[in-house]
Amino acid sequence: MKKSLLIVDDDIESIHVLRQHLATSQWLDICGYATRVEEAWQMLQATRPDMVLLGGIKETERGVICQQFRLAFPHLSFIAACSPQELMWEPFFRNLGIWVVAKPIQPGQIEALAMMSPSLGATTIIKTSHPDDMSSSFSSQNLFTAPQTVAEAPLQPDFSAAQTIQAPQKAKHLITVYGPKGGVGKTFISRELAVFFSTQKKEGHPLRVLAVDFNLDLGTFATTLNLPRTPNIFTWVQEIDNQLQAMARRQGRDPLLFRNEEWQEYVSALNLSPHDISKYIVSHTETGLDVLTSPRDIRHSFEIKDYHLYLILETLKHSQYDVILIDTAPDTTDATIQALFFAEQVVMVGNPVVDSIENIQRLLKLLREAEYPEARIQVCMNRLQRKEMFTLDEIRAYFQLHPSKKIFSIPDDAEVKKSINSGIPVMLHPGRSSAKDAIETLGKALLPIDSEKTMPGAQPKAKERPSLFRWLWG
Repeated sequence: MKKSLLIVDDDIESIHVLRQHLATSQWLDICGYATRVEEAWQMLQATRPDMVLLGGIKETERGVICQQFRLAFPHLSFIAACSPQELMWEPFFRNLGIWVVAKPIQPGQIEALAMMSPSLGATTIIKTSHPDDMSSSFSSQNLFTAPQTVAEAPLQPDFSAAQTIQAPQKAKHLITVYGPKGGVGKTFISRELAVFFSTQKKEGHPLRVLAVDFNLDLGTFATTLNLPRTPNIFTWVQEIDNQLQAMARRQGRDPLLFRNEEWQEYVSALNLSPHDISKYIVSHTETGLDVLTSPRDIRHSFEIKDYHLYLILETLKHSQYDVILIDTAPDTTDATIQALFFAEQVVMVGNPVVDSIENIQRLLKLLREAEYPEARIQVCMNRLQRKEMFTLDEIRAYFQLHPSKKIFSIPDDAEVKKSINSGIPVMLHPGRSSAKDAIETLGKALLPIDSEKTMPGAQPKAKERPSLFRWLWG
């Protein structure tokens, strides 16, 4: 029996060529194509295909649209058609349970997938070195197994959730702080930025700020503010799981027998209320900053799945917070990748030392090849001393940044170490300091705020009356 295939791509010429080649296929029947995201949602609901081929859509990012499609339609088989450069993101697609084929697409590649067992769950990369070489090499990684058909009263996903994803109530200032090397001061900068924003106003209204610790196993954001770590992200994950299990029981199914991708199908029908976020956060009394902390127990991080993270980020996008600042781990796990794709702006943190500079350069190269919008990225060099082996101009050239692109720097201030050990943010210290000024400069570049507002404890000192000796001798 033929499988129906929906093509989602804005390259009309490639679509027509592929349709011609597959017109006589005994394995596939193309049920339609879409060139825009809105058309794709409509076609998915109208045609209910067996397989979806995801090409490039300029109006959105590949990673985000893959997540949305995969969660809204987990019972389908998804194939991402990637250029050789985009194959760098293959682990990300694999974590989403999506098949990957290399461009240029050969009809035999798609037919090969259709010929395989109906349970297309294992992620496979198919690469052809020559158009005529149809002996494609399969390398399967069984991170996902295909969902089985629900025998009794299968749950129908709520497709209205997909429409909600496309039309968020209000654009958020979602800022992700990331450093591809540990120990560069990423959490320190995350904390200081979060405190800075929480003491500012925009259009006359105080900013509502939420800091999120996405370093799920070894996050220390709460520690740096002397905050408790209960409740936390895992508290929220447990509540999500409770709702999913209750939904399964209402369908007469045993939650203990579920596989990961079956939970994804139920996730598409789960509506989380942004008003419930308050149950999972802790607050910093001095500033009013809200914090969604990482789990207390490292073992709890193992139970947090990609669909949990996606639900949490989507809910945060629809919350009442003006600024959502995400502190990430120095890795490329699913939590970090999702935080990068959801971000409106990214602060890339490093130190002016060889290994840190090299890691940032490698990450920037990867993001460029994946066509990640570089305008979103702000590079920040932390602990910069007066005399460094590398100047900022040399670092900018190594990163291949435009000469007009500013690299923000945080000086190596003696107050910083005291602040980290005491749990009192630099932004709350009385008076001025070089690190404090640098954080303010970075914060204002990330988010335009109202005119100057005096920071807590930063009142200007009264002008000192000169003594007689100072007046005489200068």
